[in-house]
Amino acid sequence: MSRLPCKSFVAGPAGATFAVAGLSMPDPRHRRPNHVEIDLGSVTRRVVSLRHRVGRRVRIFAALKADGYGFGTLPMAQAALAGGADALALIDRAEALMLRQARIDVPILLYAGSPIDAEAVAAAESRRLVLTVLNERQIDVIALHARAPVELAIKVEVGAERIGVLPDELLAMAQRIARQRMLSLEVVNAHPTFGDNAPDSVVQAQFQRFTEAIGHLQAAGLPLPTRLFASSKTLARSAGMELDAIDPGQFLFADTTDRPIIRSLRTVLTQVRDVTRDFAPDYAPFDLAKVRRVGVVPFGKVDGGGFCHTDAVLVRGRRAPILGAPSLEYMRLDLSAIDDADEGDDVVLIGRQGPAQISLAEVCAGRGATPSDIAMALGPAVLRQY
Repeated sequence: MSRLPCKSFVAGPAGATFAVAGLSMPDPRHRRPNHVEIDLGSVTRRVVSLRHRVGRRVRIFAALKADGYGFGTLPMAQAALAGGADALALIDRAEALMLRQARIDVPILLYAGSPIDAEAVAAAESRRLVLTVLNERQIDVIALHARAPVELAIKVEVGAERIGVLPDELLAMAQRIARQRMLSLEVVNAHPTFGDNAPDSVVQAQFQRFTEAIGHLQAAGLPLPTRLFASSKTLARSAGMELDAIDPGQFLFADTTDRPIIRSLRTVLTQVRDVTRDFAPDYAPFDLAKVRRVGVVPFGKVDGGGFCHTDAVLVRGRRAPILGAPSLEYMRLDLSAIDDADEGDDVVLIGRQGPAQISLAEVCAGRGATPSDIAMALGPAVLRQY
């Protein structure tokens, strides 16, 4: 009988432990046996390839939103920096402080949306965080509380109709920052948005709005901040928009070829039993005439069941179809053709088992998803192994 090997798994970023009201996070040894194996080298290689593409002049801000797109903020930061990233970009101040505690000392940009208050200013001063401001009132709040230099960023809204500052508001905000002794405008960024079928003119129009707004700063004699326009979708589609910096996010995790970032997603068979239902076949959860043996795995909707896999899993090197929709904590398998399957057997949702394989590319194609979509859909109880 094949079983999961005993390895070292971590429940938090790179083995970090957390305490809430005196309680530590659950010991990963006592969690359910759902594990995802993540290849840090995949991210490092993607950053190296970007460095070759943009050269040394362009700074790389590795965008690690949503707990590093589900892969873990600290491990992803370490992997990106190992590839030559110059800085990091986050949406959560708590994650930024965690990285500082882990002795990550590169610049950290906090995207728009984080609250601007006295606590934010204190964190920016003591932990060297770049705060994004959205209006002049926020600038005034920072100036009021600042006791040491604070670096700021402004996000320009170039047409996505999301969070940001209108291009014609940028100059007044930059001038207001320049009048404050403790404040400096270090970054002006944007997040161009467009559909896959949008013509190049849609991208160019957003780029033009951004560069024209920056041009007004130059014309007014203000110091030129780092200009950051190209993010993942732009990098995948267009060249020549890199300017001073780029902030790839999902682009860092997009490799599904030779060495994908998700190497395996595994669980174990919790129960194997014969089908015994002999009533109301029309209302059964699956076709009773076709299924005679069922396996149950502890991988349900709370873990990513229903999305983070294809329509089958591997058991003893053979494909076992998934039966019906998962429940909150379990998923059923059709083991009718795998007579030797037994409780405790290794079950592979993504990865290899002997000569058989369910690749990450297959799962992504079947779901119309990216690798980061898969990782973000995995529940927090699925243990990340690096």
